Amino acid sequence: MIVQSRLESDGTLVLTVTAKTLTSTDAAEFRESAKLAIANSAGGVAVDCSELEFIDSSGVGALLHVNNLLPEARRPVRLTHLGPKVLATLELMRVHRQFELDPGN
Repeated sequence: MIVQSRLESDGTLVLTVTAKTLTSTDAAEFRESAKLAIANSAGGVAVDCSELEFIDSSGVGALLHVNNLLPEARRPVRLTHLGPKVLATLELMRVHRQFELDPGN
């Protein structure tokens, strides 16, 4: 399983990426797991990227898909614990503005 989910006391759904990479191999599983978790929640969504070391365009697409699953009032997805390589990829692809970024903690 590439994603673990938990619900915070404030209603935020936290999706933790448990793999070191999010690539075309894992993107479909990530999207499907996230879709199921989001369907059972009502608050905001955060993706914990603390284990994630590398992301490719398919992985970025999966994160964008999660953002698009949310109604406007629950957007944007918050990405937490971003490593420098993952953040650089998001910035290089110019999609970093689609998310709320919380790289430090």
